[in-house]
Amino acid sequence: MKTFVLTTASALLLTSLGVGYAFHANPDKTPVSENGTEMNHQKAQMNTEDINDLLEYDTLDDVADADNFNSEVVEDNPHKRIILLKDDNGQPQFKSIFVKDTNRLKIINLNEGLVFNEIIQ
Repeated sequence: MKTFVLTTASALLLTSLGVGYAFHANPDKTPVSENGTEMNHQKAQMNTEDINDLLEYDTLDDVADADNFNSEVVEDNPHKRIILLKDDNGQPQFKSIFVKDTNRLKIINLNEGLVFNEIIQ
């Protein structure tokens, strides 16, 4: 009887150690929160009035006449900001890429190519 109890206890101990190891050994299987993704998309959306206050807006308006287009901030993170200027049909006509680390602004006419590539102040 002692042998049976000791064997059963040993088997349970080894099984629980194996399950615990498998649980902790796979940290890449952690659940992903969907709220974080939704918050990132909300940060990228800005109103047209807010775009007028951006550092690159004056240059963008001079080069691409931004007032005649609908503007959409596609990406805005600590390193760069990308703005699309769309016509009344919703077709993108210009794309601006502002690199915040160096204050470099690139404006691309999507029909003709690069039209501006300088550091702005």
